[in-house]
Amino acid sequence: MNSKRTVYLISGPPGAGKSTLANKICKSMDGLCVHIEGDWLYNLVKKGWVHPCDDHDNFFLNVLWDNIVSLVENFTNSNMNVVTDYVFSKEQIFSVIDRIKHLDINIKIIVINSDINTLINRDRLRSGVAYVGEERIRQIVKDFNSNYFPDELMLDNNDAELEELVNIALNEDRFTVN
Repeated sequence: MNSKRTVYLISGPPGAGKSTLANKICKSMDGLCVHIEGDWLYNLVKKGWVHPCDDHDNFFLNVLWDNIVSLVENFTNSNMNVVTDYVFSKEQIFSVIDRIKHLDINIKIIVINSDINTLINRDRLRSGVAYVGEERIRQIVKDFNSNYFPDELMLDNNDAELEELVNIALNEDRFTVN
């Protein structure tokens, strides 16, 4: 049995179910587990906050990546598993991996995929800063789909049962980064 801590990096467009899946994975893992919700961490900024889509010089996103890396290091050094979710691009997710791969951990990437109408409908149920809007959802999905994540990292979440998705995430080796 592998006793290394595991770090999950979960990505996907807004409304794909990243936070829901991340929370359930945390509760289902053996040992201590922490959920780092990227949106929550990004939204700690109160004065000067800009929507991530409008962070054109990536100032806030770069601070977010630094904080995620620091938290992963701190939690895994304390023998905790970590599940992080955010709308990571392929470049961003592999940049985070490059910064944590020196740790004695297992790293898993899961990219959740849902059809555009499902995402738009889920977004309509949101309020405040969580609401993205149809135009931005469409742009994010277009940008996201241009990332060309490897198929083995993709997890479809249109009509799937949450327990089934958690089982796949915990038990399938295809998400493991070597």
